[in-house]
Amino acid sequence: MAGVSSPRGLTFRTDSPLAYGLYFAVYVSVLLRVVLRTPEEGLVSPLVYALLAAFLAFSVLQPPISRRWKPWTHIHLGILSAIVCALVLTVPRLDYYAILFVGLSFVAASALPQGPDLIWIAVMCVVLTLALLAAFGLREAASYGAIYIAGSLIMGMAVRESRKAEIARALAEAARERSDELLVRLTEAHRRLREYAEQAEEAAAAQERARLARDLHDAATQTVFSMNLTAEAARMALDQDPARVPGMLQRLQELARDALAEMRGLVDQLRPQSIGELGLVKTLERHIATRERRDGLKVALAVDGTESGTPAVKEVLFRSAQEALSNVLKHAGVSEAGIVLHFDDHEAVLRVSDAGGGFDPKAERRPESFGLTGLGERVAAFHGSVEISSHPGKGTVVEVRLPLVGGSQ
Repeated sequence: MAGVSSPRGLTFRTDSPLAYGLYFAVYVSVLLRVVLRTPEEGLVSPLVYALLAAFLAFSVLQPPISRRWKPWTHIHLGILSAIVCALVLTVPRLDYYAILFVGLSFVAASALPQGPDLIWIAVMCVVLTLALLAAFGLREAASYGAIYIAGSLIMGMAVRESRKAEIARALAEAARERSDELLVRLTEAHRRLREYAEQAEEAAAAQERARLARDLHDAATQTVFSMNLTAEAARMALDQDPARVPGMLQRLQELARDALAEMRGLVDQLRPQSIGELGLVKTLERHIATRERRDGLKVALAVDGTESGTPAVKEVLFRSAQEALSNVLKHAGVSEAGIVLHFDDHEAVLRVSDAGGGFDPKAERRPESFGLTGLGERVAAFHGSVEISSHPGKGTVVEVRLPLVGGSQ
């Protein structure tokens, strides 16, 4: 017998002592009725006791056998239905044997899948009706049969609905467990994503600090070192050759101005003017003017199409142009460069070119050279691409392409 549950979710197992007690209560009531029968009902033949004993034996053996061999439940129901019919037809003919079909309906509804259980309940009601008709005729069979059929149907349908409620509860519980498991996984994924974002932010900050350290070393630090040497030379010249001091002081003043300009340039890189307010083209024009005034680098800017894209995309384009111009100043050996900005419906293209000394892009780069690496990582984060075309003695072209739709925001 299988386990069933009430609609309230209280598990009721038909292989529990309570279930056995309820199932065999019907059998015991029939047995007591036989033993305590009145003399008017006639003597009970040994066949009745044999059939009742067989019914009891099969009922006891049914659970362990059906657990090992599922088809046994069908055989069991068929054998016990035949035993009950034989009891009804045994002389003296007594109608109350038919109540044993109520217990059999309980077995069918609790031990069989939905579908076959209904078939067996219907078959047993038909067999019960035919047995009563054969034993008592139409009139008495109609009066007896209604009670026993109603009892069998009530028992079978009640157990069947209890099983359906238990299945629904089990499915709901399984769904809740899956939801809880999914929530745990999502929470863990969110935690890992947050940690990754923090690590990425720390890595980006560390990379930016490294770039600034390199720029300070390449620019402002060298200028300050030159200032220190010039000041030391002027101090020594005060005793040995005072006439040289004014020139040295003038040189010291020029170096101080250069250092100030370089520091302002680094600050400008850290805090560029708002691209969201000014636009990319206007921000680039101001940056180009600053580069020409400070470094003597002349840049020709050409714009093809109407400026478009999110502020984040424009920021990447500006940073790319800024890095490319810094490389022109540091490595190209020329004082002129060109920038072309192209916009269409799908992408923005930035092209920075110079006619300087060039280099071999395939050559191994110095470990401290972070500029081009940082440029590539920044563009890749927005699903863009960077292409560098250069040859020794033939200049360099840096081309950045960024999608205007579907990129990172």
